[in-house]
Amino acid sequence: MTSQQKLVPVFVLVVIAAAIGYALLPFSFADAIDCGPPLLGAKAQTTEAPPEGFIKPVEDCLASGKSRLAVSAVTAFVAVLAGTAMVALKPLSAECLRGSHDGCTEWWPGAGGMGSMGCQCDCHAGTW
Repeated sequence: MTSQQKLVPVFVLVVIAAAIGYALLPFSFADAIDCGPPLLGAKAQTTEAPPEGFIKPVEDCLASGKSRLAVSAVTAFVAVLAGTAMVALKPLSAECLRGSHDGCTEWWPGAGGMGSMGCQCDCHAGTW
């Protein structure tokens, strides 16, 4: 495996952990009502609305919590899609890019399996 293929999954897991962390943070709606974490239901800390404005604490905290959950979910989904695409694109090692296939340090499992390995370069596909 190339170093990029080793690091991309770690980066994706960090982004997913950050998205979960964002969904676990309590938040404030309109700087007037404190709401609980969206992942735990986004319950309003107070049920009394401030005298100014048309704020409904229970409904507004829930709606904002759902929005924050959607942001977290989309962020995690995009990170997984991007990471999958980056790993699937088979980045080439420096040795293969220089044409030094004998010095290639990055090998893939061969198509035949059973312990056979093949160079990751596409320039000589079919040769083992």
